Amino acid sequence: MNEQQRLASRQANSSTKKEEKDYSKYFESVYQPPSLKDAKKRGKEEVKIERDFGLPEEFRNFGTGRKFYIRTYGCQMNEHDTEVMAGIFTALGYEPTFSTEDADVVLLNTCAIRENAENKVFGELGHLKSLKRRNPDLLIGVCGCMSQEESVVNKIMQKNQHVDMVFGTHNIHRLPYILKDAMFSKETVVEVWSKEGDVIENLPKVRRGDIKAWVNIMYGCDKFCTYCIVPYTRGKERSRRPEDIIQEIRHLAAHGYKEITLLGQNVNAYGKDFEDFEYGLGDLMDELRKVDIARIRFTTSHPRDFDDHLIEVLGKGGNLVEHIHLPVQSGSTDMLKIMARKYSREHYLELVRKIKEAIP
Repeated sequence: MNEQQRLASRQANSSTKKEEKDYSKYFESVYQPPSLKDAKKRGKEEVKIERDFGLPEEFRNFGTGRKFYIRTYGCQMNEHDTEVMAGIFTALGYEPTFSTEDADVVLLNTCAIRENAENKVFGELGHLKSLKRRNPDLLIGVCGCMSQEESVVNKIMQKNQHVDMVFGTHNIHRLPYILKDAMFSKETVVEVWSKEGDVIENLPKVRRGDIKAWVNIMYGCDKFCTYCIVPYTRGKERSRRPEDIIQEIRHLAAHGYKEITLLGQNVNAYGKDFEDFEYGLGDLMDELRKVDIARIRFTTSHPRDFDDHLIEVLGKGGNLVEHIHLPVQSGSTDMLKIMARKYSREHYLELVRKIKEAIP
């Protein structure tokens, strides 16, 4: 279900709104609801880079003797977010478990792209309700992209009151505080920032595997394709500084990793938000060619932002993988216009021709 469908559904049900209970007034201290209207705004607020993430003394051994379980839905970005949350749990002293029955904390890291994914999450929340009855001390949380939708949060508050915490994609670094609030609050803790936060570096991670690794190079999307909710749930485009990315990849190479996938909702827009110097994905890839690691790839691309400099750099080969994820979405220029993709069929075909010429 896309955002237009959700808005239409809310309008159709407007006649029953007066009968619905306003839950927000009960959660003045712990209820911070999302707003898609606010999420759509793109201001010129400065995005700060925080490099001094650390756990305060109050959280030392906070999770000792407890276990956590995270179920992940959706894309590679969600998978990587789960690695970060697992890193924070581990830093708090929690141990991982692969069973909800053994867990002291269960998190559902959700996806909002497809309605089926949302249905799965609400189905899982239904299953967890009986577990909560048997174990009242169990903490259940919903995070990820679904949490950025006001309608989803309201549904959780009304029909899934066994959920202890709801938080969004912009404040994962605040997980220790959210856990603490949920542990001592009698009500559901909701902390969802409608506007994107700062870029937080040096977050702990527990990576899955020791050969391949995901590395975020940017967050958010400003394209607003008519069918896509990602710009609302992930915020505006924010790029990590190249020196931070290169340092992280060199660290991974030193620890034996062989393949790196650069992540972003639209990696081709990397660097466009830098105001102090001109630097794009092509420049970053050119520097990463010099890192002693076997393979480097990236996802996801947008044809509109795929420039000639990047093609030139990819043509140099080396450790840059000869595989490009380039969604076409439609072969009809008219349909692409309706989808607000901002490129034509001819533009896409010309781009493919250039790539094939540079990488035979």
